[in-house]
Amino acid sequence: MILDSFVRATIRHVENVEPCDDPADFYSGPEFDSFTVTVEHGPAEAFLSWFHQKNEYGLCRVGDTAEFIDFGSSDSLDEDKVIEFTFDQFFPLWLKHAANLAKADIAGMASAALRNQN
Repeated sequence: MILDSFVRATIRHVENVEPCDDPADFYSGPEFDSFTVTVEHGPAEAFLSWFHQKNEYGLCRVGDTAEFIDFGSSDSLDEDKVIEFTFDQFFPLWLKHAANLAKADIAGMASAALRNQN
C-alpha cells in the first residue's frame, strides 16, 4: 500500500462464462472471463478511461462501465490485483492518455469536415 496514494483500484474476477446447452442456462457465445474494476479512491472515470486503453492484461471495457471482459488473452489475470499510484505517477500517464483522446477527436472532426466539403 502506498501511503500517499492518489488513486487505488482493485481488479476482481467475477465469473468465467462458457458455452452451455442446458435449457436453463443456455449460452452459445464465446467463452470469456468477466472482471470488475473498483476504484476505492481517486478520480474513478479518469482511472477507468486510462486503464481501458493501457491495461497490460488484455481486458476490454464494456461501454462506460467498470466492467471488463477477457476473451482469452495470455496476459489475463488469475487473481485479484490492486493498482495504486501517487499523483506524481498517475498524472503524467493520464495526461498523455487524455491528449491522445483529444488528438483522435480532432482527427475525427477534421476527417468529417473534409468529407462534408464535397
